[in-house]
Amino acid sequence: MPKITSDQFAIVIISMALVVLIELTLFNNGTVFLLIVGVLLLFLSFKRKKRFLLWTGLILLFFAIISLWTLRLLIMGLLIFTLYKYLAKKEDIIEIKNHLAPAASEQNQLFGTTVAATEAYKWRDLQIQRFVGDITIDTTQTILPQGKSVIVIGQSLGKVRIIVPYEVTIELHYSTLYGEATCLDYAPKQCINEQLQFEDGEKDAKRTLTLYVTTWIGDVEVQRG
Repeated sequence: MPKITSDQFAIVIISMALVVLIELTLFNNGTVFLLIVGVLLLFLSFKRKKRFLLWTGLILLFFAIISLWTLRLLIMGLLIFTLYKYLAKKEDIIEIKNHLAPAASEQNQLFGTTVAATEAYKWRDLQIQRFVGDITIDTTQTILPQGKSVIVIGQSLGKVRIIVPYEVTIELHYSTLYGEATCLDYAPKQCINEQLQFEDGEKDAKRTLTLYVTTWIGDVEVQRG
């Protein structure tokens, strides 16, 4: 699947912003206020964990969007494209090479299903940023060093599944707008604009795997293997 370069993505974002700015400037100055207040309320809702601020911000943004033809068309196109990619997603495999490196491993992709850490290698902290698709991280064949190892996953839409060795202590930090967390044999917990923390294993264990998972709409599943 062809990837979008950072320059191409920047051009698209800047072009969209210019089109919206032109319409706001020439035809609808009052919408600027709704956009600014809506975005501000959303930001405050994430900081203070207030659902009232979240819904108020979403309502203001909704009225701002329906009053702008450019935003309507852009969002409609984005939703159609995202739905197409989600329904027709293909499996993309990210292989982390079996060699030592001082820097953390980082993978950035927009769409697809990711399967990482399928071969034995010395562990490096892993960071993955995705837009749409499923993510599977299998750490059962890795050589985890003593102390804390970290996986950071940012996901917009899709499921995150992580397989952890039995002898390793797990620390999960999960943040989502809407999703479900399934941790080992515990009952699934549905989360709406929440942060969830889960820990399993001995606190004084030699090896600890800390997981930071952030999604917009997406589930997380942690299991041992």
